Amino acid sequence: MGSTKIINVLKDDQFEDILDAFQKAEAEEMIFIFPKNTKVGKKEAHFASLAKEAKNSQKQVTIMTADQNIERYADKYGFRFLAQQSKTKKIVSPKIDEPEEKPQGQESGDDEDWAANEDSPLENEDQEEDAVADSALSTDSGQAELAMAQATTPRKSASRSADKKVQKLESIWLKRESSERPLKKSASNFWSGFNLIKKRPSRNFNLIFLASAALVLLIVLFTFLGSAQVILKPQKQKLDFELPVTVSANAAEIDLNRNQIPGQFLSFKADVSKDFPTTGEKEVVKKARGEIMVFNNYNSDPQNLVATTRFESSKGLIFRIPRPITIPEAKLVNSKLIPGSTTVEVIADKPGPEYNINADRFSIPGFANNTPKFEGFYAESSKPMSGGTIGLSPIVTEQDFNSAKEAVTKEVLNQSLNGLKSKTNNLEIVDPAKNEVTSLKSTVEIDDSAEGFAMSASAEAKSIGFLKKDLLQIIEAFINKNGNLVLLKETVNVEYKNVKFDFSAKGEESSTLTFTAAVKGEAATKLEENKIVEGLLGLKQDQIKDYLLSFKEIESARVILSPFWVKTVPKNNKEVHVKIVY
Repeated sequence: MGSTKIINVLKDDQFEDILDAFQKAEAEEMIFIFPKNTKVGKKEAHFASLAKEAKNSQKQVTIMTADQNIERYADKYGFRFLAQQSKTKKIVSPKIDEPEEKPQGQESGDDEDWAANEDSPLENEDQEEDAVADSALSTDSGQAELAMAQATTPRKSASRSADKKVQKLESIWLKRESSERPLKKSASNFWSGFNLIKKRPSRNFNLIFLASAALVLLIVLFTFLGSAQVILKPQKQKLDFELPVTVSANAAEIDLNRNQIPGQFLSFKADVSKDFPTTGEKEVVKKARGEIMVFNNYNSDPQNLVATTRFESSKGLIFRIPRPITIPEAKLVNSKLIPGSTTVEVIADKPGPEYNINADRFSIPGFANNTPKFEGFYAESSKPMSGGTIGLSPIVTEQDFNSAKEAVTKEVLNQSLNGLKSKTNNLEIVDPAKNEVTSLKSTVEIDDSAEGFAMSASAEAKSIGFLKKDLLQIIEAFINKNGNLVLLKETVNVEYKNVKFDFSAKGEESSTLTFTAAVKGEAATKLEENKIVEGLLGLKQDQIKDYLLSFKEIESARVILSPFWVKTVPKNNKEVHVKIVY
């Protein structure tokens, strides 16, 4: 069965408010209870609009009233109708084809009252109640008299589900006790049961008993079910100040007096190597260069060689060492002679490309007259000789070298900084972090003859990360030194100025970071909730506004009393619930 919503219409309610409540309701059936001489019931156009909206939304509309004009409009526009009578003792049977049995206690959907008050800034929030049971009581002649009538035969287009809801509504209205026996199929027999009760001598006693029970129930509801929700919006103020802050990797906790927060040392190293072409050209006469390893496989004494000592390749090309060297002695290990060795640069004896030879074995011509020594001292190269040229040759210009240096430097610094930020683990990192190139190497120098060259660089980025919430705690403590405020953290923006790092030589754990935090945002006045609630207890609706606005800390307030009949704040502070909206 679909849900039902009951709307009690007050005499002075505006039709626009009623139509708005109808449009917003999610119930499939709407029951409107109209008093006599209501303002809405004086214009037929209102019911024409309601019928059009009901058709568009496919909602069932039932009208309950004792107003003849509204009854006529209900019939004209095809609304279901229940007549409300307070001075007649006649019970008229509605024309129901097949009433169906319903178990005792089953409710009629989600019934609730609606009311609107647009003039007061402190609004009442209506709660759900059994509107029909409440409306069924009358004080005429000191007893409750009940009557219902259905003005028209139910239309064939009405849903069977809606008929069942009306039967349930009639059952509640009449306060009929349900029976486990099936209802009689005849509608007249069903209602005749109530006519027989009316004829019994104890009828007045039964009605008085029911009215008394309802009155007791209402007293209990009025007394114990009231509650108040207080929604407060405190005053706000702008924040715009600067605060010196220290972050220490050695600190374990926040120091509010020194504006110091704990931090963590972070670092990341990056390496970059790239190849570059040369763009210069000039006449060059240049000797080839390379590197050889000289071996002593002759005796157990070191051998000294003077500068310009010649080394001859397997093809007779001479290379000379530019500086003196000492070849370590050979060593006897496990009856085996292990030669001593040293590495030295060699330069071709003459310029020209023919000296750009591949890896080779070299002899020392100076020892040629001593065969054992000649054979015991030798040299080997593991890489080709290069640079030997005569004539027009590509060279490395100053622009080639500087452009390459700038490119690798920029790339390696970006990699080190991005790597640092990727390992922060949600820690805050201030800019600029400490980020430096630690080495720069090139395979050539400016004016070297080469068709291309490589340049490599290394960099390290270092910083001290910290938690943003720790910084916000420092800021909140600062603003509360001169006032009782609540920091609205989601509005805070911090700019870091005068950033300085001290990466102590004593170790990473002694490193510190200092900066000036330029803070902008908002803070709200802190409200004393208990004090406010204590003064609210027992206040009437017309006293609430003046009381709350007497607090200069409050910008605006709203109090919702519920259920709808409650007009006074409960005296029990447990029934008063405060919500602060920033």
